[in-house]
Amino acid sequence: MGRPGSRYHLAVDANGMPLEIELAAGNHNEQRFLLGLIDRLIARGITPAEVWADRGYDAHALRQGLLQRGIEPMISRRRRPGDPVPTSEATAEVWRGKKRTIKTRDPNARHRWPIERTNAWLKAKRRIATRRDRKATNYLAFLHLGMILTLTKAF
Repeated sequence: MGRPGSRYHLAVDANGMPLEIELAAGNHNEQRFLLGLIDRLIARGITPAEVWADRGYDAHALRQGLLQRGIEPMISRRRRPGDPVPTSEATAEVWRGKKRTIKTRDPNARHRWPIERTNAWLKAKRRIATRRDRKATNYLAFLHLGMILTLTKAF
């Protein structure tokens, strides 16, 4: 699953400006929070044309849920064990524990850099980078404050 603690799920626009955030337990799968985050955006009147996500969100149910909402899923495909590696992709051998695996570059990664940049901006704030707050509402308040600071610097 994941690690204990908490993690936040963030939705940004194409320029990396934060739109919505959700705080969740760190040991829950991130796939279960995507559609809820999208539904909250739609309730606010923001309907994205596309949703870009990494390989962690590669699930048929998520793709179908996005298509039902009229949103094009641009989710990177996970390479399953035994699938051949396309010859056009650059590969590297990496150690995963005691096993050697082939790592391939994600072709959609260049489209997702706004979310990675916004995550880095939020994690640059010491109060957000390491959660020391006992109450989740306090930590969520600081996440919202970090989002506000990110938005004010953009304008």
